[in-house]
Amino acid sequence: MKKGLVTILSLLTACSLAACGKAEKKETEATQATVPIPTAAAETESGSEEETAPAGTPEMPEYVSAFDLGDISEYVELGQYKGIEVTAMDTEVTDEDVEEELKSQVEEAQPSYEEKTEGTVAEGDMANIDFEGKMDGEVFQGGTGSGFDLTIGSGQFIPGFEDGLIGKKIGDTVVLDLSFPDDYELNPDFAGKAVEFTVKINYVRGDEIPNELNDAFVERITGGEYKTVDEYRAYTKQELSESRVEEARVGKINGAWEKVEANATFKKEAEDLIQYNYDSQMYQAESMIAMYGITMDDYLSTMGTTKEQLEADIRDYAEHSARWQLLVRAVVEAEGLEPTDEEYESGLKRLADQTGSSAEDLRANYSEVMIRDILRQEAVQDFLEESTVEVPAKED
Repeated sequence: MKKGLVTILSLLTACSLAACGKAEKKETEATQATVPIPTAAAETESGSEEETAPAGTPEMPEYVSAFDLGDISEYVELGQYKGIEVTAMDTEVTDEDVEEELKSQVEEAQPSYEEKTEGTVAEGDMANIDFEGKMDGEVFQGGTGSGFDLTIGSGQFIPGFEDGLIGKKIGDTVVLDLSFPDDYELNPDFAGKAVEFTVKINYVRGDEIPNELNDAFVERITGGEYKTVDEYRAYTKQELSESRVEEARVGKINGAWEKVEANATFKKEAEDLIQYNYDSQMYQAESMIAMYGITMDDYLSTMGTTKEQLEADIRDYAEHSARWQLLVRAVVEAEGLEPTDEEYESGLKRLADQTGSSAEDLRANYSEVMIRDILRQEAVQDFLEESTVEVPAKED
């Protein structure tokens, strides 16, 4: 659980919470917008009883916040950070936009096939089956399945299973008395044992049905939520409109934040913060490498880079991220945006809801400063959204 929370909280520190919206009902997945107000990844305390790290996993660095530093004025001086002007983004969705989106969904949708419910099973057919296996009259683990697509003759099942379905009528239930091979390596305990499979032949896959925008296609890709093209077209237009509005909101904050950074004067580097950001990113990279059981050299070769270049890239990230974190603190202090105790508690509950956890879990697994850093970033983001002025695009 803690690894999942670390991942989610890490994402929350680097992206707009409002941008991480509800899941799409359509098959294609929308790209989430991000907001450049990141801190380094949130960390859990090491040595948890809830999770055992794989062998070779590096040690998690101790969390450092910009709010752990001394006088912020020693590091950065804000320039203009409110009343900033950014170009407004066009959020209009045209009928042509909708039709283009629907066309894309048709082109990218998974194929569908006719379901033959009459005739007999032949070698090479893909049969959809339900099956239940018993040994000594008892159902055994791994011997049951439903809605399974089996290509007859593929050898996916033990000898005799697929051959036993050839020539049987589609829709019938077949009982197969078989034995596991003597050299059955997948589970040596089953080797040589008698087994009885009861198999229901649901249907055989027929010809592919070409994807085209019609009521049947809409009902299939939406799981029956929408039944006509007109219904789905209206839904798609609404989704595109909401997406454009959200993209414009995020773009507004992005544009404002770029100017906040450009207008600020950085006096000296926050070395402790930079080192933490560096160590945190390196920790994540090394943890991923350990999880997949590969070496650093393998990883670098796959990524087409060198260790020196990787370290330089992470260093650049660490320095830039530290500057962003310093700016967040500076704006929080300049505008009095520090969450109150009541805002902290309500924010904690909201984060718990968004991560599918509980406030108690987050409180137990994360320090207060980690949670406060996320809430501080949200406060700065909200402040920028409210104070930034959108102006029309200049005509060329």
